[in-house]
Amino acid sequence: MGRLILASAILIGMVVVLGLAIDVQSRSPVARQERTSKPSQVFASGRIEGTSPEVQLRPQLAGAIVKVNVSEGQIVAEGDVLLQLDDRQYRQEIALASAEVALAEAQLDRLINGVHSQQRSEAAALCRAREAELQRAETSWKRIEGLLKENSISQQEADNQRLAVEALRNEVDAAKARSAFLEADARPEEVRMERARIDAAKARLELAKVQADRASLRAPMRAQVLKVDGKVGELAGPATPEPTVVLADTSRFFFRAYVEELDAPRVTTGMAAKVAIDGQRDLDLRGRVVRLSPRMDRKSLWSNKPTERYDTKTREVWIELESAQSLVVGLRADAIIDTTDVKDLTDATSNR
Repeated sequence: MGRLILASAILIGMVVVLGLAIDVQSRSPVARQERTSKPSQVFASGRIEGTSPEVQLRPQLAGAIVKVNVSEGQIVAEGDVLLQLDDRQYRQEIALASAEVALAEAQLDRLINGVHSQQRSEAAALCRAREAELQRAETSWKRIEGLLKENSISQQEADNQRLAVEALRNEVDAAKARSAFLEADARPEEVRMERARIDAAKARLELAKVQADRASLRAPMRAQVLKVDGKVGELAGPATPEPTVVLADTSRFFFRAYVEELDAPRVTTGMAAKVAIDGQRDLDLRGRVVRLSPRMDRKSLWSNKPTERYDTKTREVWIELESAQSLVVGLRADAIIDTTDVKDLTDATSNR
């Protein structure tokens, strides 16, 4: 019995070993892919830009255009007047405010210097004349008082003379007060009031000048005029749907590339790049990455290539082009960034 059990166990073990051997032989060998190095180039689409992005300008005030001083393609300097709105109202406000300043300053001078000497002389002469009339009236009143006691004059005539004396006394007091007022120096509070009027008039003048200057659309920097959307007689203002003038600094050209999120971490400043424009493959445009956007954003530029991904984010990368030749702002192009060719741009970027 024991031998039978032992023989059965040996037989089962041989069957298991044989099955395992057949299973191992039937399996195909596992092919292990060797780890490859990362590609040395990054491809990105983008567009040509100037030193600054396009600047869209609109007048700060609403009005009719009376003059357009620039044309598309023209180079303008900072502060140049690009177009002029009708500013007749603002020029009249400047003239009115200037007159108010002159009037307030004249009033202050008169207050400090006093009235004209002829006015003071006239007031003094009037005061002496009133005093002389008072003396004559008082002399008449003394004589009438004596006649009244002798009943040689009526009470009505006496009262009339007495009232005339009182009236002349009041007129003499008023003449003296007027003469003293013209001779007195200006009080400090009066001077402060006149100076405040001058400051208010000057503030209105500056406000009028600011308003008049807003009627002129000026260039904020040295740039090239890319577009002029305004003609003489048309209305323009801050609420105009389309910008009246579009500028860009084209003293240097950059390429704004949109690197997709899978390649974005591999791009750093200083990397060399080559830019190719459709239809101008013979144009050799080279440069280096000088600036990287600090954030990822939704993809906004598409190339319509079969392998392109649409549900991805991109990082903006600015490539400064070495070529000084004139390019068209906004031109679509493709860039090849060499991740192995990196130059230290610390000094260059610190001088920007």
